Amino acid sequence: MSLKKELKIKAAEIRKTKIQIKELQKSRDYAGKLQYSLLHLKRDYRHKHIAYSMLRGRTYEQIEPKCHENNKPNMDFVKEIMDEYSENYVRLSA
Repeated sequence: MSLKKELKIKAAEIRKTKIQIKELQKSRDYAGKLQYSLLHLKRDYRHKHIAYSMLRGRTYEQIEPKCHENNKPNMDFVKEIMDEYSENYVRLSA
């Protein structure tokens, strides 16, 4: 599966989870587990988005021009993702 398709699937999962959280909160049910899973979905999406953009030739500063010092992405994780998918993008550009 391509990285772009994975990003689209993750984005749909995030939207669905947000809706589920709102519905649970409206019915006064516990939504903590979903909120916790949402944090992980968002973290994963952010790192994959950065990797995807960098594979397409953008710099990190272009992707996230303003990022708080305490909220920097894990660039080792981004590198792993880029290494995993880099052969697909090398073939496309060649």
